[in-house]
Amino acid sequence: MSDLIELIGSTVIAGYVILIILALNLRVSSSATQYYQDTFNQQSAITAADIIEDDFYKIGFKATGAKIVQADSSLIKYASDYNNNGTMDTLTYYLSATSSMSSTTNPNDKLLYRKVNQTTYTASIVTRFYMQYYDSLLNSLSYASLTSQSNLNRIRTIRVLIQTELADPIDNSYAPVEWRKEFRPRNLQ
Repeated sequence: MSDLIELIGSTVIAGYVILIILALNLRVSSSATQYYQDTFNQQSAITAADIIEDDFYKIGFKATGAKIVQADSSLIKYASDYNNNGTMDTLTYYLSATSSMSSTTNPNDKLLYRKVNQTTYTASIVTRFYMQYYDSLLNSLSYASLTSQSNLNRIRTIRVLIQTELADPIDNSYAPVEWRKEFRPRNLQ
């Protein structure tokens, strides 16, 4: 009888040990997946930031007329000889509608477009792309006032916010990553 109790006891203990090992394995696997997706999400934000940083510092480079042609909370259009080849280029950044990203489960995904002259590129997948504009005294310029060229010419500083999220949720969260930067292009000073 004592052998039977020992056998049952050891079987129960072995079952607990196996369950603990399986739970540990599941947690490690889940953590590795989350780490990989978080890294991918951060890399997406960095890629968009690198492209924007390179272009925004060149706003108005060698432009003789209007440097910023159009500005809104999620759209900017400006003139620049961004590749320094002697030809004036028009660059535009703008967001797509959320309906263009129906392939992901994240309802907030949008495409950030970068248009150079007549060619449109996808800069990144973001959930938010937001800009604020300031004059030389760091007074905020309202979007309604940016419909006239004289007010567009007052822009000296641009604050940019980019937010990216995962395409699929992990533990009911899309794990947002934000990037913020303030630009003071020399050609606008």
